[in-house]
Amino acid sequence: MAWNEEDDVNKKPQESIVDQTQGKQSTETKLVDALKEVLGAQVVERRRQRRWKIFFRFVYLFVFIGVVVSIWVTSDMEDVNAGDSVAVLRMQGTIGAQSEVDANEYVPLLDEIYANSSTKAVLIEMNSPGGSPVHSGILYDAIMHYRTLYPAIPVVVAVEDLAASGGYYIASAADEIVVDKASLVGSIGVVSGGFEASELIEKLGVKRRLFTAGENKAFMDPFSPMSDAAVQSWQSVLDETHKQFINAVKEGRGDRLADEPNLFTGMVFTGTQAVELGLADRFGYAQQLLNTQFSDLTPTYYTPYKEPWEKVAKQLGVEFSTGVTSWLYGLR
Repeated sequence: MAWNEEDDVNKKPQESIVDQTQGKQSTETKLVDALKEVLGAQVVERRRQRRWKIFFRFVYLFVFIGVVVSIWVTSDMEDVNAGDSVAVLRMQGTIGAQSEVDANEYVPLLDEIYANSSTKAVLIEMNSPGGSPVHSGILYDAIMHYRTLYPAIPVVVAVEDLAASGGYYIASAADEIVVDKASLVGSIGVVSGGFEASELIEKLGVKRRLFTAGENKAFMDPFSPMSDAAVQSWQSVLDETHKQFINAVKEGRGDRLADEPNLFTGMVFTGTQAVELGLADRFGYAQQLLNTQFSDLTPTYYTPYKEPWEKVAKQLGVEFSTGVTSWLYGLR
């Protein structure tokens, strides 16, 4: 209370200003509290999201490990069999070192097959255009060797699209060859290709610098002319390899081969023609044989050993390729 009325009147605006200031401070405090609450909620939400991310990363890791283990276990389980079995061996692709059909990998498989006392038959699924005559010869010899040691175990080759050149070289070692009517069979020959561009570089004004020790060391050099002696020498190598191929086919097929002049000229025949010429025995396919001729045997699948990481990489590569292909087709 003021001492007089005038002082009392003058003091009221000051009290009003104080009240307004306190009101503003109260509002600011509420805003700060609200902001703290919102920021706190965001921090909690981010922590929650981070926890879920970590959780799902562990889930993905466990799924990946599960895939690795399942591929590994499944591949190992393929060799497990119960009772008498038919060994199924797939030869698909080019033949040669570091190729799909590598004798260094497949001969040990044949050793494993015949070491298994439950093996009562061998079924080779063949789909190869050929390749190295050396690796083809090694596999041919291995099959013939085991046929001699175990004559009671039949070896049957089921041809899919191709059993040509080295592919047929190997197939001819079997007791029986089964083909589809449209399979391509034969190509009993040897080929060596190249080109000769010595005149071309001469016209271009290019001089060839080639140093050798041995006059025939670079006889296959495409930028140097080939002498008549070198041509004859290389042709004799091809002829000798061809002769080995012919002898192997004759030994494997015997008197089933027809007297046909074009049989060993490198010509390719259809499955129907192959049966007529004695290059194959009858029509059929692998699954049909498993359901009929080998129906009383348990199929045991043999594949070249691969490191677990190679199997996973291959599987992931196939899935990735399939996904990309589907995506590209979706854009069309």
